[in-house]
Amino acid sequence: MHIGKQETEPSVYDKIDTLYDELNDDIIVIKIGEDLVPHGDYIVKQIGSLREEIKDECGFIMPPVNVNGNLSPLQENEFCILIRGTVVQNGFLVPNVKGIREEFYETLKTTVYQHIDKIFTNEMTEKYLEIVRRNNSWLIWNITGVLSMTDIKTIMLDIIQKGKSINNVDYIFEQIGEHVLTEGKYRDCLTKFNPHAIAKKIAQNIK
Repeated sequence: MHIGKQETEPSVYDKIDTLYDELNDDIIVIKIGEDLVPHGDYIVKQIGSLREEIKDECGFIMPPVNVNGNLSPLQENEFCILIRGTVVQNGFLVPNVKGIREEFYETLKTTVYQHIDKIFTNEMTEKYLEIVRRNNSWLIWNITGVLSMTDIKTIMLDIIQKGKSINNVDYIFEQIGEHVLTEGKYRDCLTKFNPHAIAKKIAQNIK
Protein backbone atom coordinates (compact mmCIF):
# COMPACT_ATOMS: atom_id res chain seq x y z
CA MET A 1 0.00 0.00 0.00
CA HIS A 2 1.37 3.39 -1.00
CA ILE A 3 -0.06 6.22 1.08
CA GLY A 4 1.66 8.99 -0.83
CA LYS A 5 3.78 12.09 -0.68
CA GLN A 6 2.96 14.82 1.78
CA GLU A 7 2.05 18.16 0.19
CA THR A 8 2.16 21.71 1.55
CA GLU A 9 0.64 25.05 0.68
CA PRO A 10 2.68 27.31 -1.65
CA SER A 11 5.18 29.57 0.13
CA VAL A 12 8.16 31.78 -0.60
CA TYR A 13 10.15 28.56 -0.93
CA ASP A 14 8.06 27.13 -3.76
CA LYS A 15 11.12 26.65 -5.92
CA ILE A 16 12.76 24.50 -3.27
CA ASP A 17 9.72 22.26 -2.94
CA THR A 18 9.52 22.01 -6.73
CA LEU A 19 13.14 20.95 -6.77
CA TYR A 20 12.35 17.84 -4.76
CA ASP A 21 9.82 16.78 -7.38
CA GLU A 22 12.34 17.44 -10.14
CA LEU A 23 14.92 15.25 -8.41
CA ASN A 24 12.49 12.33 -8.68
CA ASP A 25 14.15 10.83 -5.62
CA ASP A 26 12.56 9.97 -2.28
CA ILE A 27 14.95 11.55 0.17
CA ILE A 28 12.88 10.53 3.20
CA VAL A 29 10.69 7.43 3.28
CA ILE A 30 8.68 6.14 6.23
CA LYS A 31 7.45 2.55 6.28
CA ILE A 32 4.67 1.60 8.66
CA GLY A 33 3.21 -1.68 9.92
CA GLU A 34 -0.34 -2.74 9.16
CA ASP A 35 -1.82 -1.51 12.46
CA LEU A 36 -0.60 2.00 11.59
CA VAL A 37 -1.88 1.95 8.00
CA PRO A 38 -5.42 3.06 9.01
CA HIS A 39 -3.81 6.14 10.56
CA GLY A 40 -1.84 6.94 7.40
CA ASP A 41 -3.71 10.16 6.66
CA TYR A 42 -3.07 11.46 10.17
CA ILE A 43 0.61 10.52 9.91
CA VAL A 44 0.84 12.51 6.66
CA LYS A 45 -0.89 15.45 8.36
CA GLN A 46 1.61 15.38 11.22
CA ILE A 47 4.49 15.32 8.74
CA GLY A 48 3.04 18.46 7.14
CA SER A 49 2.90 20.16 10.53
CA LEU A 50 6.48 19.13 11.24
CA ARG A 51 7.71 20.55 7.93
CA GLU A 52 6.17 23.89 8.85
CA GLU A 53 7.62 23.77 12.37
CA ILE A 54 11.14 23.03 11.16
CA LYS A 55 10.91 25.75 8.52
CA ASP A 56 9.81 28.26 11.16
CA GLU A 57 12.49 27.14 13.62
CA CYS A 58 15.56 27.15 11.41
CA GLY A 59 14.57 28.03 7.83
CA PHE A 60 15.27 24.52 6.53
CA ILE A 61 12.80 23.15 3.98
CA MET A 62 12.34 19.52 4.93
CA PRO A 63 11.63 17.41 1.82
CA PRO A 64 8.21 15.87 1.26
CA VAL A 65 8.00 12.42 2.82
CA ASN A 66 6.74 9.22 1.21
CA VAL A 67 4.77 7.04 3.62
CA ASN A 68 4.45 3.38 2.67
CA GLY A 69 2.51 0.61 4.35
CA ASN A 70 2.72 -3.19 4.08
CA LEU A 71 5.79 -3.07 1.82
CA SER A 72 8.23 -4.72 4.21
CA PRO A 73 8.16 -7.28 7.03
CA LEU A 74 7.52 -4.79 9.84
CA GLN A 75 5.66 -5.71 12.98
CA GLU A 76 2.08 -4.49 13.18
CA ASN A 77 2.78 -1.29 15.12
CA GLU A 78 6.34 -0.67 13.91
CA PHE A 79 7.59 2.26 11.83
CA CYS A 80 10.88 2.72 10.04
CA ILE A 81 12.52 5.94 8.78
CA LEU A 82 14.84 5.79 5.77
CA ILE A 83 17.00 8.61 4.43
CA ARG A 84 18.31 8.09 0.92
CA GLY A 85 17.47 4.41 1.17
CA THR A 86 19.27 3.78 4.46
CA VAL A 87 17.39 2.94 7.65
CA VAL A 88 18.29 5.57 10.24
CA GLN A 89 15.57 5.03 12.86
CA ASN A 90 12.77 2.68 13.76
CA GLY A 91 10.39 2.29 16.64
CA PHE A 92 6.97 1.17 17.81
CA LEU A 93 3.80 3.19 18.30
CA VAL A 94 0.55 2.74 20.09
CA PRO A 95 -1.70 2.96 17.01
CA ASN A 96 -3.72 5.99 18.04
CA VAL A 97 -3.74 9.75 17.65
CA LYS A 98 -1.76 10.41 20.84
CA GLY A 99 1.04 8.03 19.86
CA ILE A 100 1.37 9.56 16.41
CA ARG A 101 1.09 13.17 17.56
CA GLU A 102 3.64 12.81 20.33
CA GLU A 103 6.10 9.91 19.97
CA PHE A 104 6.16 9.64 16.16
CA TYR A 105 6.27 13.40 15.67
CA GLU A 106 9.19 13.91 18.07
CA THR A 107 11.08 10.89 16.74
CA LEU A 108 10.84 12.15 13.17
CA LYS A 109 11.83 15.69 14.17
CA THR A 110 14.88 14.47 16.08
CA THR A 111 15.86 12.19 13.20
CA VAL A 112 15.66 15.00 10.64
CA TYR A 113 17.90 17.26 12.72
CA GLN A 114 20.36 14.44 13.41
CA HIS A 115 20.69 13.64 9.70
CA ILE A 116 20.20 17.09 8.22
CA ASP A 117 23.63 16.92 6.61
CA LYS A 118 22.41 13.99 4.49
CA ILE A 119 19.17 15.77 3.54
CA PHE A 120 20.49 19.26 2.75
CA THR A 121 21.97 18.99 -0.75
CA ASN A 122 24.00 21.25 -3.03
CA GLU A 123 20.97 21.34 -5.35
CA MET A 124 18.84 22.70 -2.53
CA THR A 125 21.54 25.24 -1.67
CA GLU A 126 21.35 26.51 -5.25
CA LYS A 127 17.65 27.19 -4.77
CA TYR A 128 18.40 29.38 -1.75
CA LEU A 129 20.88 31.25 -3.92
CA GLU A 130 18.18 31.76 -6.55
CA ILE A 131 15.89 33.33 -3.96
CA VAL A 132 18.57 35.88 -3.05
CA ARG A 133 19.78 36.33 -6.64
CA ARG A 134 16.38 37.73 -7.66
CA ASN A 135 17.05 40.82 -5.50
CA ASN A 136 20.84 40.93 -5.41
CA SER A 137 22.54 39.15 -8.27
CA TRP A 138 25.78 41.08 -7.67
CA LEU A 139 26.03 39.67 -4.13
CA ILE A 140 25.61 36.09 -5.32
CA TRP A 141 28.09 36.65 -8.15
CA ASN A 142 30.70 37.76 -5.60
CA ILE A 143 30.02 34.88 -3.21
CA THR A 144 30.05 32.13 -5.83
CA GLY A 145 33.24 33.58 -7.26
CA VAL A 146 35.16 32.49 -4.17
CA LEU A 147 33.02 29.87 -2.44
CA SER A 148 31.93 26.53 -3.87
CA MET A 149 28.36 25.29 -3.52
CA THR A 150 29.62 22.79 -0.94
CA ASP A 151 31.20 25.62 1.06
CA ILE A 152 27.95 27.58 1.02
CA LYS A 153 25.96 24.50 2.05
CA THR A 154 28.43 23.91 4.89
CA ILE A 155 27.93 27.46 6.14
CA MET A 156 24.15 27.11 6.12
CA LEU A 157 24.27 23.70 7.80
CA ASP A 158 26.66 24.96 10.47
CA ILE A 159 24.36 27.88 11.26
CA ILE A 160 21.42 25.51 11.72
CA GLN A 161 23.47 23.06 13.79
CA LYS A 162 24.49 25.93 16.06
CA GLY A 163 20.81 26.40 16.87
CA LYS A 164 20.29 29.45 14.65
CA SER A 165 17.95 30.05 11.72
CA ILE A 166 18.60 30.67 8.03
CA ASN A 167 14.99 31.79 7.61
CA ASN A 168 16.13 35.33 6.77
CA VAL A 169 18.05 34.00 3.80
CA ASP A 170 18.80 37.48 2.38
CA TYR A 171 20.51 38.46 5.64
CA ILE A 172 22.46 35.19 5.75
CA PHE A 173 23.90 35.79 2.29
CA GLU A 174 24.59 39.44 3.03
CA GLN A 175 26.64 38.25 6.00
CA ILE A 176 28.42 35.63 3.90
CA GLY A 177 29.23 38.31 1.33
CA GLU A 178 30.49 40.71 3.97
CA HIS A 179 32.84 38.14 5.50
CA VAL A 180 34.08 37.00 2.12
CA LEU A 181 34.80 40.54 0.91
CA THR A 182 36.36 41.64 4.22
CA GLU A 183 38.58 38.58 4.57
CA GLY A 184 39.49 38.70 0.90
CA LYS A 185 41.23 42.06 1.34
CA TYR A 186 43.72 40.64 3.82
CA ARG A 187 44.53 37.19 2.51
CA ASP A 188 46.42 35.37 -0.19
CA CYS A 189 43.99 34.88 -3.07
CA LEU A 190 45.08 31.24 -3.30
CA THR A 191 44.12 30.52 0.34
CA LYS A 192 40.81 28.75 0.70
CA PHE A 193 38.13 30.34 2.87
CA ASN A 194 37.09 28.34 5.94
CA PRO A 195 33.29 27.90 5.76
CA HIS A 196 33.11 26.74 9.39
CA ALA A 197 34.80 29.93 10.57
CA ILE A 198 32.44 32.05 8.46
CA ALA A 199 29.40 30.19 9.85
CA LYS A 200 30.61 30.68 13.42
CA LYS A 201 30.90 34.44 12.94
CA ILE A 202 27.49 34.70 11.27
CA ALA A 203 25.80 32.59 13.95
CA GLN A 204 27.15 34.92 16.64
CA ASN A 205 25.32 37.81 14.95
CA ILE A 206 21.95 36.03 14.72
CA LYS A 207 19.72 36.64 17.70
